[in-house]
Amino acid sequence: MPTYEELMELSRLPDPSTLLFGARSGAPTEGEPGRREAVGHWSFLAGRAGHTVTPLATRSGHGSATYCGDVDVDGLVYQVHRGPRRRVVQGWMDAEGAWQGRFVLDDAIWAVPLPPEPEPVDCPWCAGGPPDTLRLAGCGPVDGVFSVWVAEHADGTGRGIVIQHDPGEDEPDTVCFEPAHRVVEAGLRGWALSDDELALRFTEDAAGELEISDVDGWLRFRLAVGPAARLDLQAGLERTLRQSI
Repeated sequence: MPTYEELMELSRLPDPSTLLFGARSGAPTEGEPGRREAVGHWSFLAGRAGHTVTPLATRSGHGSATYCGDVDVDGLVYQVHRGPRRRVVQGWMDAEGAWQGRFVLDDAIWAVPLPPEPEPVDCPWCAGGPPDTLRLAGCGPVDGVFSVWVAEHADGTGRGIVIQHDPGEDEPDTVCFEPAHRVVEAGLRGWALSDDELALRFTEDAAGELEISDVDGWLRFRLAVGPAARLDLQAGLERTLRQSI
């Protein structure tokens, strides 16, 4: 492993992703021989530029039309590609004997860093948006604050919403999107409840923050709860938000 001082020296070299080389004339271009040739030639030329390059057996870009293989460059993995990328001048002599020309793209070999692994998405709201159906609803005190809650699953798991308003405090209603998604204050304009649907209407600012597609700020859910839970939900909404639409 290189020392810090050696890494600082390597950092002064051209970035590997900026190294664009012409393909070797007469070398194989098709199939596996062509891919091996591109990897080997780029590795050789990048090595001449000062980098330590080792071809790898991995195939991170398999399926890409230009992909040829992986290489380790100074401890980082890069993908070597070959295709029409290098700008060259194509010239010819016209009928009057004058030279004419234009730019064309010629075959070249280059390398790009291996794309990093995507960060795991731990937020169900981010990955799937709002749930289609709510199977749990209720109301009651939570940490001394009267709250209304709905959840995706009957056991309280999955995506859920908790609406709170503390009458002893001069604070607006708070809407919490669980688990750990968003908290919106003073964002609700009203609500509507039927036997099989709960609809919450958000202010323009809150709807924009929550990326609600409905032009009027409505977020609608199918409600699959029993009559008693529905009555609890209605009573809780009337107590917490008062205004219905």
